[in-house]
Amino acid sequence: MKAQQHASVPRIAEKIRAVALLSGGLDSTLAITLMLEQGIEILAVNFVSPFCTCSSRHEGGCHRATQVARSLGVEIRVFTKGMDYLRIVEHPRFGRGRGMNPCIDCRLYTLRKAGTLMEETGASFLVTGEVLGQRPMSQHRAALELIERESGLQGRLLRPLSAHLLEPTEPEKSGLVDRNKLLAIQGRSRKEQLALAEAQGTEIFGCPAGGCLLTDAVIARRLRDLFLKCPDWNMQDAVLTTLGQHFRLSETLKAIVGRNEDENARLDNVGGSAPRLELSEYPGPLVLLRGNPEDRDRTDLGKLVRYFSRKVKAPSVTVRLQQDGRTEEWSASRIATEEEINGWRI
Repeated sequence: MKAQQHASVPRIAEKIRAVALLSGGLDSTLAITLMLEQGIEILAVNFVSPFCTCSSRHEGGCHRATQVARSLGVEIRVFTKGMDYLRIVEHPRFGRGRGMNPCIDCRLYTLRKAGTLMEETGASFLVTGEVLGQRPMSQHRAALELIERESGLQGRLLRPLSAHLLEPTEPEKSGLVDRNKLLAIQGRSRKEQLALAEAQGTEIFGCPAGGCLLTDAVIARRLRDLFLKCPDWNMQDAVLTTLGQHFRLSETLKAIVGRNEDENARLDNVGGSAPRLELSEYPGPLVLLRGNPEDRDRTDLGKLVRYFSRKVKAPSVTVRLQQDGRTEEWSASRIATEEEINGWRI
């Protein structure tokens, strides 16, 4: 589908600026499109974190959000969710979903940041692609009302896709936005949105529902382990929860094993000065360590790296540990059992 040409929208004497959250997904794209059709100037905002399924592997923000902004002809600014956000993941005020996803707190975080930008740029209101009833934790009516209240954006938070199911906002009441041109979509199906996108010729770049690794059971287990066992955790640790296979060998030692050459490279890049383990004489996985291994850990570490190097048929291999600028080596002949691997796996 070709992108709609919004340049044909009739100009008004003074364009009304609004800040809009843009994930790069279907709903936020359509919400911005509805505003552009009314001649409203949009400043898009995209937030990225280690847990974005659309953006966690890309620098400079979500590539889909950037594509959408370009196709719509709007400016986009990208903000990285930092340690302040990760502390919210650790201790959310309004609870979590089934994983480690603090959906309400996350939405409040982005809205408050976007609200600050709105004030700084003199924008009149803030736009989101939220749909009533679409997400069970953060988009039912009570949650939407709570989010608007707690964000400090009462009356200035416009949700164009579900506007007719919600109370009119200040821009609607004042005539800045024509409420008659807004929608009444609700529920989890996206049939109406897809039909609207096709009718308008709005280009969709994929990731229609967005995505968050915090809902993933495996990532949730790793984060719980991190928060519990590593009180000095940092952003690097959070990023590493999304990579490799994780194993808890002791209360103070965790190993992260690369699954292939590409992931070995990512671990090497993200791992910084973390202790790392690999075979000395043969190709195999890179193993990053969280914690300082002691002599008693050598047997288990050797068994672990040998388990993931089973193509190496030598009866004994040399394992190399690089830590604090030093290199240590030892011989490993035993291979971990499936039971041991499952017992260590996080």
